[in-house]
Amino acid sequence: MHAMPETQNSASIESEEGVGVNRKADDVRVPAAKTAGTRTWIMNAAEKWATIVGFAAIVAFFWAKAPDTFGTVDNFKAILDQAAIPILLGVGLTAVLAVAEFDLSFPYVLGLSSAAATLVMTDHQGGPVAAIVVGILAAVAANMISGYLVAQQRVSSFVVTLGFGFVWLGIANGLTDSTVISQGMNETFINLVLHRPLGITLATWIAVGFALLVAILFRWTVAGRNIMAVGSNPTASRLAGLPLDRIRIGAYMILGLGAGIAAMIITSRQAQYTPNVGAGLFLSPYVAAFFGMSVLAVRRFNVFGTVVGALFMGTLQTGLVIIGSASWLYELIQGGALLVILLIARRAA
Repeated sequence: MHAMPETQNSASIESEEGVGVNRKADDVRVPAAKTAGTRTWIMNAAEKWATIVGFAAIVAFFWAKAPDTFGTVDNFKAILDQAAIPILLGVGLTAVLAVAEFDLSFPYVLGLSSAAATLVMTDHQGGPVAAIVVGILAAVAANMISGYLVAQQRVSSFVVTLGFGFVWLGIANGLTDSTVISQGMNETFINLVLHRPLGITLATWIAVGFALLVAILFRWTVAGRNIMAVGSNPTASRLAGLPLDRIRIGAYMILGLGAGIAAMIITSRQAQYTPNVGAGLFLSPYVAAFFGMSVLAVRRFNVFGTVVGALFMGTLQTGLVIIGSASWLYELIQGGALLVILLIARRAA
């Protein structure tokens, strides 16, 4: 009669001891989990804010080195003006990269656009509006052709845009005899870049407006969201019935628009057409676009990040010039930065 209580008591004791052991294990396990969670949070925060903190550090460094020249309002306005072209090209390139394609021809498209606008003024006595419209349409049409071959004919974007780059260069050189053209340029067109609404150059306002327009397109329109969807998951987009060909062509046309606008600004600044005017403009838009993937750890191409990337590189270039660094150092840093960003993006993927 007393055996059962003893068994129950022993079972109870074993149960309590087991609970005690489990509690001890939990006591050991919970701090470890908290430590791992804290470490993960710190790493995520570091990844998210690294580029912004790095940007601030670069500004602080150059400001400390040259407070009387770098740390002035006029210098920051100059940086904004200098970043206008990389922003226009980088934001346009962001659309192409977002659909998982590439473009190697946009510097030559820019040159073709500049040649077309110049010839409207010098050979046909056209006004600034006609020159701008023709120049921009030429750039958009050129990139639309590239987009068509990539999307409809399934030709590699690398091959298509590399080939068309030389085609557009050849056409521009043929139309202009590969010479500098300054005689007959419209004065109103030349003076466009001299306007400074609210003390900021017109080029800066145009670049900001273009970036906002594309950002709104990506965020709040069906077409823009489709562009982002195609790049992130083309298979799902195809199964969902999205018009992939039209979306890709549209992305190339956005880059063409950015290149055309950039061509108008550069031609107005120089007050002339210069052969191969787009030379040297290839790398900075790519750096800005890929840099944008690391801003706030977004890990996808986005307009805000591209703008920050263009401003970062513009600030770096200006700062190096102000402190008297060798001119080759910026090219070295720019190329190295692109390689590092690509490696980081590959590891994150």
